[in-house]
Amino acid sequence: KDVIRANKFSQTRLRISVSAGEGSMIPNLASCELPTIAVMAMEYTPPAPEKYTGGYQAIITGIRRNSHSPVVYHKTANTMESMLARQESRRAGADEAIFRNEKGYVTEAAGSNVFIVRRGVLLTPKFETGILPGVTRVVVFELASQLGIKFREVNIKPEALFSADEAFITNSLIEIVPLTVVDGKPIADGNPGPVTRKLMAAYARLVKKETR
Repeated sequence: KDVIRANKFSQTRLRISVSAGEGSMIPNLASCELPTIAVMAMEYTPPAPEKYTGGYQAIITGIRRNSHSPVVYHKTANTMESMLARQESRRAGADEAIFRNEKGYVTEAAGSNVFIVRRGVLLTPKFETGILPGVTRVVVFELASQLGIKFREVNIKPEALFSADEAFITNSLIEIVPLTVVDGKPIADGNPGPVTRKLMAAYARLVKKETR
């Protein structure tokens, strides 16, 4: 709190990192005695309002997630794949990059979880495809239950994105953002759909309630 007050942040992005601690130059957990904890705070600027009304554009990156790797299931400092994918998306003029795994199934975006809606049912990639199970992803499940929206974890092929009725992405910072264009092709009519808007409104109410 002192760091936040001293820097006079209006909105703050806080990161707590824990490592095994100091050890030998050759990676060896047995050489680490005490963990190292680093707390970093910085000013946070949310996406522009038009991103919430008009949606994000994304590409499907050629970089693949490995569903057999333990790294993909944890939040680590190993972010090279995400950084390279985001560079690829920026070069394409997009906001985000979507991964597939070694089997060709959609997994997640470079910094967010992916959801699509088909015939009113909310669908998101299975955990086993190789995703980081984000906190906001779980909150969306809870909100969907409260709103009577059916949801399922399924294997999603890239083609399903293009035939979806609507789509959105989530993480703790951006919250819920509509996904309206993938690889230059609009999803449905290219506008945020009703299920997405309903979940966005419910999430906003929850945030307001929890941060009073």
